[in-house]
Amino acid sequence: MIVMSTKIYAPSGIKVTVLSIHDEGEYFMVRSDTSGKVFFAHKDQVQELVDTPEQDSDEIPTRNRRNRRKVTAAKKEPIVVKPQVPTDNRVNLNNLTAEGLTQVLPGVGIKTAKEIIELRQGLPGERFSKLDQLKAVKRIDWDEVFSTGEVYVE
Repeated sequence: MIVMSTKIYAPSGIKVTVLSIHDEGEYFMVRSDTSGKVFFAHKDQVQELVDTPEQDSDEIPTRNRRNRRKVTAAKKEPIVVKPQVPTDNRVNLNNLTAEGLTQVLPGVGIKTAKEIIELRQGLPGERFSKLDQLKAVKRIDWDEVFSTGEVYVE
């Protein structure tokens, strides 16, 4: 059973919820608490979220289950994470070679990849300006490819 927990995604400083753990703890599937986007993050990119009580004193008085007073250690300082540009794991189809297309697009062989390259070279600026232009290549279920959100054109 996997228990979802809230952590910090260090490159951008956003709070994320861990959905699942992969490759023996090397990678986490996380969901951004702000945007709802789901992505994979390496264990070095995810840090524990430290919640600190808002008190001015260095010592935090509490009561245990038997209502006995105890004093815990001084409160911890919150983790300060410097925001960085988030990593975009999507692939720009305008930048790929035929071989690159075969590796990125499911079910695409070298013949279809070359057809995509020829289509791209026939366009103004030799670049796709929108994903729908790729639908001219009929051997691929483009709606399925586009629905993954892993490819784009720029």
